[in-house]
Amino acid sequence: MMNTEYDKEYVFDIDAYLIENYPTMNQVTRRSICSLSINEWIDDSAVEEYIDECVSDYAKNKLEINKLEEEEEYEDEEIDEEDVGN
Repeated sequence: MMNTEYDKEYVFDIDAYLIENYPTMNQVTRRSICSLSINEWIDDSAVEEYIDECVSDYAKNKLEINKLEEEEEYEDEEIDEEDVGN
């Protein structure tokens, strides 16, 4: 039976990260940094780019899609070479 449950959301607690890594930082400063991080520094396209890299890696290493594409390219080259000879 296939497990249909999986985590499909990524949540990062900036405040918890700041508390753990900058224990002397006060709450006012943490709030400011959280706001800046969310509104000015975190770029959705960067996250999407990372996800696309994960998809590519998974396809190449787990699904072996890259190998299939290479075989198709090799077959296309053989066909082209046959055309040149005619």
